[in-house]
Amino acid sequence: MTLEATPKQSTNQYVIQGVEAPSIKLLLREVNISLTVKELEQLLSQKELSLPSPGKRLELYIEDQQLFIDRIDFGLVSQLNELHQGRYTSDLWKLVSDITAIVFIFIALTGVWLGLRDAKQRRNYLLFLSLSLATFILLME
Repeated sequence: MTLEATPKQSTNQYVIQGVEAPSIKLLLREVNISLTVKELEQLLSQKELSLPSPGKRLELYIEDQQLFIDRIDFGLVSQLNELHQGRYTSDLWKLVSDITAIVFIFIALTGVWLGLRDAKQRRNYLLFLSLSLATFILLME
């Protein structure tokens, strides 16, 4: 994983005996790629397959009795961004993420409410909230 903005890409090509499931499966096993039955069927029928994952892409395509494997690594920042957006995650992960966000919002709101209840520190607290809001708005642009 890299922090670079430019993706790392590598393409390998392999000669195949025929466009058949056993020979393709054997070759993919040798290069440490495992496909589901559905993915293998798609590769054989459409002659191409794209397997995206957070921050990475794996492209497989068959052309002229050759299998091409294209690997792209977009780096750690891209991986974190895609995970943050909920791409390539299960419904359970999305549910946990949503519940966590609701809990954090509740904690923030109750913290503001408790801070505003203290009459002695209310002026300082409102100043702090105003500066925090202004900073948040500036960073959103």
